[in-house]
Amino acid sequence: MSDEMIKKAQILERDPVYVAQELSKIIKIMLARMSPEAQTRSFINVKNRVKKFNTIEISSKKNPGGAAIGVSLGLIKNVLNGKDPYFINVVLQELAKRL
Repeated sequence: MSDEMIKKAQILERDPVYVAQELSKIIKIMLARMSPEAQTRSFINVKNRVKKFNTIEISSKKNPGGAAIGVSLGLIKNVLNGKDPYFINVVLQELAKRL
């Protein structure tokens, strides 16, 4: 990876709007398997729960590196649960290239 790409990535990960956009994309992928009616209710539910988060509590927590790895692996599995094996294989191969 070039130094320029690394610098851009570091800048983006500090941009709260960019982080929110990427998180919303992940949530949309995870909820995409639900029926449209259930999706609408689920988005409202997630939105309401996010609004209730305690920002001070979240900001004061420190995650050990191992916890971040475990959460990342769990997220990958949750996104891919129930998908076609070929699709899963391609996603995992592409993800491995990008990490």
